Amino acid sequence: MTRPEDDFDTSAAAALIQRTTDDTQRSLTIQVPQLYAGWGVAWLVGLFVMWLSVRNQEPYSGPSAAPVILLSVLLVAALAVTMVTIVRATRGVHGHSATQGKIFGIAWPIGFATLYIVEGALAHQGADSTMLGLVSAAGPLLVTSMMYLAGAAIWLDKAMLTMGVWLALVVATGVWTGPITVLLVNSLAGGGGFLAVAGYLAWRKRR
Repeated sequence: MTRPEDDFDTSAAAALIQRTTDDTQRSLTIQVPQLYAGWGVAWLVGLFVMWLSVRNQEPYSGPSAAPVILLSVLLVAALAVTMVTIVRATRGVHGHSATQGKIFGIAWPIGFATLYIVEGALAHQGADSTMLGLVSAAGPLLVTSMMYLAGAAIWLDKAMLTMGVWLALVVATGVWTGPITVLLVNSLAGGGGFLAVAGYLAWRKRR
């Protein structure tokens, strides 16, 4: 025979699970515009400053240390925002969803670390400034594009899918413009694309 307190415990547990799920969804909704905005600022400002430092170079010799450091700091900040977003969104969630979120979060630093190792190997093998300039400008944006496409597949997120495809197009177009102009293309189209999506998501949230 079922006791009243058993029914109460079952109902309370179900309510707790529902509250946890709702809190998780609200957390993700609150943070998503910030996620896109973080990457938008990083690409727009970082790459634009880098472009300013090389725009008059003839022949191209590469950016100075200051804009490279600035872009690196901005990318680390955007990556931190992304990982915090994932942690908050999956807090209290168990099973496959939590595992997917953790793997997705870990994949970001792995992807960027691998890219920088490849760049180092190219430099070690004697790649010229033009080649290194194209890889350093297009590579990080390409990694971001692939990560957003992976995220779209995991969470069936249309915004992530749109951003991933757009970034792939920006990279595929920008590399044909050379090591200097590609920085401007990626800054305006890549960073601007992120900020446009962030603005749209923030507007949709307020509706």
